[in-house]
Amino acid sequence: MNGARLECVKCQAGFPLSQVNARCPTCDEPLEVRHDLNQIPRDWFKTRREGAYFQKYAPFYAYLQLDPALSLGEGQTALIRSHRLREKIGLKNLYFKNETQNPTWTFKDRGTALSLQNAVALGYQRFGAVSSGNGGASVAAYGARGGLKTFILLKDNVPREKIDALTVYGANALQVSGPYGDVYSKALELGREMGIYFSVSDEPMRVEGYKSLALEVFEQLGCKAPDYFAVPLGSGGMCRGILKGFEELRQAGFIAKVPVFIGSQSQGCSPMVDAWEKGTDRVERFNNPLTLDHVLENPQPGSGNQIIRKFRTYGGIIKKVSNPEVLEAQLLFAHEGILVQPASATALAGLKKAVKEGLVPPEAQVVTVISGSGLKYPPVLKEFGLKPIQTSVERLVEDLEALLK
Repeated sequence: MNGARLECVKCQAGFPLSQVNARCPTCDEPLEVRHDLNQIPRDWFKTRREGAYFQKYAPFYAYLQLDPALSLGEGQTALIRSHRLREKIGLKNLYFKNETQNPTWTFKDRGTALSLQNAVALGYQRFGAVSSGNGGASVAAYGARGGLKTFILLKDNVPREKIDALTVYGANALQVSGPYGDVYSKALELGREMGIYFSVSDEPMRVEGYKSLALEVFEQLGCKAPDYFAVPLGSGGMCRGILKGFEELRQAGFIAKVPVFIGSQSQGCSPMVDAWEKGTDRVERFNNPLTLDHVLENPQPGSGNQIIRKFRTYGGIIKKVSNPEVLEAQLLFAHEGILVQPASATALAGLKKAVKEGLVPPEAQVVTVISGSGLKYPPVLKEFGLKPIQTSVERLVEDLEALLK
């Protein structure tokens, strides 16, 4: 598409779409795609379309050269209306966007899919990630799909089960000691030197992939935007992408306003909440991060400053939640029939707190993202102390009768 470019989210400096492994050299802020939204047909959503999300919403991705064969069927996940949970937290219209249905069980696949498309189109043979596990598994899977040699730089505390879930694809896994922010910066530097396309958390095409969440929810709600949208905040890339999707829907004339976003962080790693509460838009490094499953342990999120600015612009809400509140939310999801990872429960815990504080009216239409499956990190389930009843054939009737009382 003519005129498409990358742009610094802070100073608006422009860069070519072919720019890879880069942040703004002046602001050290992430870059974002800008393209002509006037070219999007106003009747686009009147016809139901099949295929990968970048095919279903082709005008929103018209600036890319895309190969449907590289897709693993990411996106097109269910939007589920809450049956039990909504009453427990005081909402009439609560929906879950179930990202556990993606190929590697998390929302990461949406972003990785578009990063892979761009990497292949630009001629890259090497693909990489800096990850606490979920993003690495996604990049490993899609790297295998594209036939690229894949390199995953992992935090040194990533559990073995997450490492096994990415090396099986043939990825090269490197556990790197040192501050996460330093590993991120080093990855971009090495990517430029070694010809590795690093699909990091705030990589422009990854964020573009995440905006498909907004487009799908808009369509699934009958071409309407929800009143509120609840997300967990780790690096901030997913939140930026969804927000960007709604911004583009508004700019293209499909909706009148962007939903109010509710972002939540665990008290074990809350750099964005801390900046929000101080009234600044400059996120500072969080020392000694520790959360329930490491997914949200980004001590200096690359998209943090932009998230703060956007939330102030649109009247967003940011909440800090405790481990017990996260575990309680995880159980609430389970009683709805959905097993989520603690990061997903973090979003619900923050939403619950916002409702209790009167920040979200009971009649509001609210969507919360289930960012990933609870099967991604089963050790967390030990926190509930749930065990089977030990019985025998001889005692089975007696024990079942006791449970029926």
